[in-house]
Amino acid sequence: MIFQAGDSDEGREFAAATADAIFSRHGTLEAGQAFYADVKGRLAKYGRGRDSLKVLPAATFVLGDTDAEAREHAAHVRRRQVSGQTAIKLLEQVWNRDLSAHDPDGPLPDVDPVAGENTVAKGRASVRMTRDPLDQARKWRQLAAEKNLSIRDLMIEVSARQTFVGSPRTVADSINDLVQRDAGDGFILVPHITPGGLDTFADTVVPLLQERGVFRTEYTGTTLRDHLGLPSLS
Repeated sequence: MIFQAGDSDEGREFAAATADAIFSRHGTLEAGQAFYADVKGRLAKYGRGRDSLKVLPAATFVLGDTDAEAREHAAHVRRRQVSGQTAIKLLEQVWNRDLSAHDPDGPLPDVDPVAGENTVAKGRASVRMTRDPLDQARKWRQLAAEKNLSIRDLMIEVSARQTFVGSPRTVADSINDLVQRDAGDGFILVPHITPGGLDTFADTVVPLLQERGVFRTEYTGTTLRDHLGLPSLS
């Protein structure tokens, strides 16, 4: 099996031509539907059916006995995932400047990003510039002003949001809704705790998906290809 990860036009074309599954970072309904339609729409010219390529967005989740409890826990998880140092490094990916002297609990820098090839000091994490860093900075400044967000708060807001947050029933409903509305064929679950982070999901959400008839109750084959519902190679 070939799993492809890449959001560029070339990556999507490669997936349509050769891959069995493509990872996606588009976890919201609108973005997921657009990505799904684009990739699936490329298959026909390669003589492939729509079921020959599975679109599998990455998905994080936080569960609670109630939706309110899950939201509270999700906020706690996000703050632990994005330290002050991490927030500055994330901001540098767009600003293309050394911002280490800035207070992560303070406001965004007054200076604008530097467009072009990233020149952040050697030894820092590799970075991926946005297509238009000035526009990105404008949007982030607007968001920070609207919600009174510090640098760290903003980075949590834009980079550490969980895909599914709620009670098991709420999460099961959300997953089913996205799949039924063609935002993905399934999800690659990314727990915030490993290796046991999937246990609660398997014990509480999966049975609800099975009740809805959208998740298998037993295996019907012996290979991963079978489990994903991909066409046989024979």
